Amino acid sequence: MKNNQKIKNNNRQFRIVMSGPLPPAIGGMATVIDDIAHSSLQERVELQLFDTLKKTKTGRPLWQGIVARFILWKNWLKVLGYGNNTVAHIHTCSGLTFFLDGTLLVLAKMKGCSVVLHIHGATFDNFLDNLPSIGLALGRWFARRADRVVVLSDEWEQKLSVRLPRAKIVVIANGVPVPLNIKKYSIPKKNIMVLFLGNLCQRKGVWELLEAMKDVPDFVNLILAGGEEDQGIGEKVKKYISENSLTTKVDWLGPVYGADKHRLLEYADVFVLPSHAEGLPISLLEAMGAGLPVVITPVGGIPSVVTDAEQGLLVAPGDSKALANAITQLAENVELREKLGNAARARCLESYGIEHVVDKYMTVYESL
Repeated sequence: MKNNQKIKNNNRQFRIVMSGPLPPAIGGMATVIDDIAHSSLQERVELQLFDTLKKTKTGRPLWQGIVARFILWKNWLKVLGYGNNTVAHIHTCSGLTFFLDGTLLVLAKMKGCSVVLHIHGATFDNFLDNLPSIGLALGRWFARRADRVVVLSDEWEQKLSVRLPRAKIVVIANGVPVPLNIKKYSIPKKNIMVLFLGNLCQRKGVWELLEAMKDVPDFVNLILAGGEEDQGIGEKVKKYISENSLTTKVDWLGPVYGADKHRLLEYADVFVLPSHAEGLPISLLEAMGAGLPVVITPVGGIPSVVTDAEQGLLVAPGDSKALANAITQLAENVELREKLGNAARARCLESYGIEHVVDKYMTVYESL
């Protein structure tokens, strides 16, 4: 789908302008928006996507950044039109991005649009806690100006309701397209494939996962699929793998998209994501939809999705020994993998399919 593409539909009396990073950007927000853009929402409203992905080069002069921002604001106002029956749905996260997206919120309100501010990000609570008083006041003002503030789970509602008082918070979990049929290899496998799907960073527990791989059986292989979130971590990971004799057990593929990602999910036996902080990981929901048992940490919105020993195994963040034990337990027990994987898929189908999310979006839009 092209950036800022308008998806025409004349069946409804209102339109949605949805902003955020669009593909080829990678990450949770871009995936969420892309999945929504290919859902039934495009048939139920007039939907237009607006790309906020940074286009200027790293290290560019300040004046170029300022010019780029004014151009983006001009294009945003043009897309909003006169604001009649228009909802601006703004996807945002922590850091400077939040305040830049806040300017889009202000411009949309000036145009007479209703505004949905959709908060992603694993550390948004810490971001607010560490703001200076003037920054926190501005963030709270943005949240109050929004007609609705969407958060990803009940856990996040509890965290942000005290940090963003008087914001009109609603809970809408992430959703994913769930394949109607999944292909799992029924023939005996000599090796068990464990899949980590996410950008490499300390926050996602990469170092504990590598440590855990020293203690799992030799027939267990780990695939790391994702880019670099922490600068330079790729080289450090490759060095760690080499120095700890893990070259036959661990492979880093780099970023994986589209059909290649779905093939990994199809072939994998176990999904692992030992994060220290999360919103509600799209990769977790994709793995569950693919029928994979998960080894996961109970952080962010994850406890709302996964119950220990029902859809997967929960381990404490930072505990490499517990992580190794959980991976080994699933690797050695095909019946347990099948039981938890089937339950994970059923849970995803029941509550986290993309059309469930569309229905909840529609409820919010219509209330405005």
